[in-house]
Formats: sequence, C-alpha cells, structure tokens
Amino acid sequence: MVNYEYLHELEEVELCVSDARPISELLPIFRKLGFTFHDDVVSLDRPVRVLPWQHSSVVEIEILFNGKEVFGFDEGKWDTIRLKYLFATLPYELADMFVETAIAVGKELCLPLRHAGVTIDETSLRQRFSIIRMELFDNTGEEPGSEGLAILIQSTYPRR
Repeated sequence: MVNYEYLHELEEVELCVSDARPISELLPIFRKLGFTFHDDVVSLDRPVRVLPWQHSSVVEIEILFNGKEVFGFDEGKWDTIRLKYLFATLPYELADMFVETAIAVGKELCLPLRHAGVTIDETSLRQRFSIIRMELFDNTGEEPGSEGLAILIQSTYPRR
C-alpha cells in the first residue's frame, strides 16, 4: 500500500474538552468569526475568486461527541472540534488565515490547540506549516494550491 501522506492534502487542528459542553455555545462564536453555514457544513470561505482546482474554504469545521460527528446547533453536546485545512489545494498565503482563525476559536472557547496529537501554540503551528510546505515542495516539486499539484493528487485516486 502506498503512503500518500507526503501530499499533505489535509492538516487538522483539534480543540478538546474532557467534560462535554453544549453545542449551542458554538454557533455565536462561529458567526462572530465569519464562518458560513451551508446545510450541515460550517466553513470559513475564501474572500476571493477560487481557481477551479483549488478548495473554496480556508477552514472547515467538524464537531464530534464521543467520536461521532454532530450536526446542527440547537441541542446536544460536543467534546471535540476539528478545524480542517486542505493544505495541498490552497495557496500557501492562506495558511496564515487558517492559523489566525484556529487561534481565535481556541481563545473564544478558552482551549488550547492540538496538532498531530500535541498541544501547539501559534508560533509552533506557523513553523509546522512552513515545514510542511517545504516537505510538499521537496516531494512533488509543486507549491500548495498549484494546478500541477492538483493534477498529481487527482492521479493518485482511486486509492487502494
């Protein structure tokens, strides 16, 4: 089986609580930070025109309770929030917007960020993303968000 991690399609930052909290607290925070709601998907959309091979959102949110995804904000609880950044399909200059948004969500909820299972601060997350960018270029010869990288990723599907 081929390991495609070198493509860095997705990077996630998590916010976790030990005691579940009401999901109703999240909607005002996401709205305040400029997130958009598309049916059951919460995302921070890009402020400019998107090229056809690039992703349209800088941040996508996944909310979980006991390991299962939670939908809606009326009732229920949450214990994990995942902020997702589709690294390979976004221009690298959007990484700063992702980091700033992740930090803002963490501050609003008074929670630390975790990346790759480790608590991380803003400086360390920026450094990690810089390293990922270099790894991606070293392994593919392409920059994040480039059409060539999108074609390369598409050529790896279907994966078995």
